[in-house]
Parts: sequence; structure tokens; C-alpha cells
Amino acid sequence: MKKISIAKLLLFATGYMMLHWPCANATTPVFRQELDTISMNSRSVLVYPNPVMAALNIQSRKPIQQLILYAMDGRTIKKVATRGKRNQLYVQDIKSGAYMLNTIFEDGTRTSKMIIKQ
Repeated sequence: MKKISIAKLLLFATGYMMLHWPCANATTPVFRQELDTISMNSRSVLVYPNPVMAALNIQSRKPIQQLILYAMDGRTIKKVATRGKRNQLYVQDIKSGAYMLNTIFEDGTRTSKMIIKQ
């Protein structure tokens, strides 16, 4: 018998409930890939499009101070000082692959997202 982690089981159960829960408007999407944007906590960041080709859009509920793009081996690829809750990061000059985007907010808190560059 194959063992399943509790995290995977909870993710499956949550997705199943959301897909099969009756809703008044059947045209609205019920399940989204960005789970932290559903919770809408103060550290959630919406990053799109992912995968990205030229410019990455970053939105948050609180002001962002800095965006840092890391390669998967830990090298800093790009560091940009920003202001505001809506920002863009231009990535057309970097190679295709997987990266981590570290978002640093004005209050010092941080969050990270995995980004795929096409």
C-alpha cells in the first residue's frame, strides 16, 4: 500500500470539495492554483504569468520594498528595489529554467514563489 503525506491528502480533499461544492454561478472558477491568494493573508503575493517569457507581474496586499530573483543553486540573478503593491520584473534577459522570486515587504516580512522562465 502506497503512503500519502498528510499535506497531499489535505490538498486533494480541499480541491475535491471545492470542485464539487454547489455554487450559484457555474461560470466562475471554483478552484485556483494559487492557494495562498485564496487565503488573502497580508503576505500573499500574486505572480503572473507563470511560466513567464518577458515580464512578470507581481501584486500584493501590502507595499513591496524589494524583489530578488534567485537561481535554484542560490545565485542572485536579479535584485530590484520597488515601491507600491503592483510591480513588474523584466526577465527577457535571463535563461529559461526554474527560479525563486523572493519578495521583501516594507515591514521586513518576506515570501517566496517558484517561477518558470520559458
